[in-house]
Amino acid sequence: MSITEQIKGLAKHSSVYTVSTFIQRALGLVMLPIYTDVAYLTDKSAYADLSLAYMFIAFLNVFYLYGMDSALLRYFFLGEYKQEDVYKTALLGVLTNSLFLSGVLFVFSSFFGNLIFGHHSYDNFVWFIALILLFDGIGNLPYLILRAEEKSITYSSIRVGRFLLELTLNIIFVIVLRMGVEGILYANILASLINLLVLLPYQKKYMKGIFNKDIFKNLLWFGLPLLPNGLAYLTVQMSATYLMSLLLDKDSLAVFSASYKFGSIFLFIVMAFRTAWQPFFLKVAKQENAKEIYSKIMTYFILLGVLIIIGGSLFIEYLVKLPLYFGRPFMGEQYWAGLKIIPLILTAYLFFGIYVNLTVGVFIKKKSNLMIIFTGLAAVVNVVGNIYMMPAYGIMGAAVVTLLSYFIMAFSIFIANQCIYPIHYDYARIGLLVLVLAVVLISYYMFSLPILIRLLIVAIVPGVLYASGFFNKRERIAFKSVFKK
Repeated sequence: MSITEQIKGLAKHSSVYTVSTFIQRALGLVMLPIYTDVAYLTDKSAYADLSLAYMFIAFLNVFYLYGMDSALLRYFFLGEYKQEDVYKTALLGVLTNSLFLSGVLFVFSSFFGNLIFGHHSYDNFVWFIALILLFDGIGNLPYLILRAEEKSITYSSIRVGRFLLELTLNIIFVIVLRMGVEGILYANILASLINLLVLLPYQKKYMKGIFNKDIFKNLLWFGLPLLPNGLAYLTVQMSATYLMSLLLDKDSLAVFSASYKFGSIFLFIVMAFRTAWQPFFLKVAKQENAKEIYSKIMTYFILLGVLIIIGGSLFIEYLVKLPLYFGRPFMGEQYWAGLKIIPLILTAYLFFGIYVNLTVGVFIKKKSNLMIIFTGLAAVVNVVGNIYMMPAYGIMGAAVVTLLSYFIMAFSIFIANQCIYPIHYDYARIGLLVLVLAVVLISYYMFSLPILIRLLIVAIVPGVLYASGFFNKRERIAFKSVFKK
């Protein structure tokens, strides 16, 4: 199969995963007009509590999986064991661990409620969180099977089904029954449980396997080093949420979190890409031209990212003010003060996408123990930076630190990757893309750009890239053929 055909295959699966990932994570965006409406969540502190709850879920999810998801994929493709045995071993490991951790949360709910929300009366929130994590933790593994088998349509259909179910339950519990944050968590619990039941038949083939101690040791050997890496990554992603509740106030956290959701739009694309990317690069790793394929994909990924960030940075602030819900804007007016952080968060996730691209060498060479170095550096910068920047510069300071943290993750893994698995990337074209993005973002923050100028920028950028020789002859031919069609 040619390089072009393989890249098209990756693009096909990534595009399908993008739809499902966006829909899966879009609930917070779709419901934002409700969540930021005082008629449903009475004040900003309620929305802040919701943000803290999902921060806690994301944090604990790392402990529930403890690297087994990545280890399962790695040994599913490149191990010497039967795939059925690998899956059964990983499933039993995750199931046992999930039951234990959810039990701990139930028993010590007052302690965790006080730790996260600042008051011991949040026991019920912790119980809800324990159930969500239990059902989602077990349900993660059947999704991995669908990814490994490249059944992107089935994967996405189930994700879409869950979204529609959870959206319906949110409407019932939040809008009709007016249950506030509790209603949102109830909806999540029911959606997680039903989603797990739907997924069970897809793992039937692999349940014939047996638990194998040697496999479990290998899974732990590969997966456990990813646990501190996952915690460090979540520190980068989530520490601003927790520190803001301590260093500033819950109102600032609510404003930051609402705009952060829009900045996270590019994260949806990165997560969808990663879903298709890991099975793809492991599958082609033994090909002679594997490194050439990886290099081209990096260039195309950054090109797509730069175009999306430019468009998003220039126009999202207009979109969120549109009256979409019975005359209400997409985001409550009391949250608009945070809109300026969106371009920084979008760009931060571009660097996260570059980091995901660069995990190739670490996976192929089985150097997962190095991951903690990259994310650990970023985590230290994130915590120290937020402690310094947040009191002085508020939510903008937190956004700048987020961008810096993801840049450090990408840069550090690039240096290591070039030592253990060197790949020659197209530095000239990547440099041009970075320059174009920098010019646009500097203009955005330095000047008050009228909407006509913004439209002109979006129209000109692709033309500038084309005229500057960014695209090679083959790409120009492909580009022209698209327009002829």
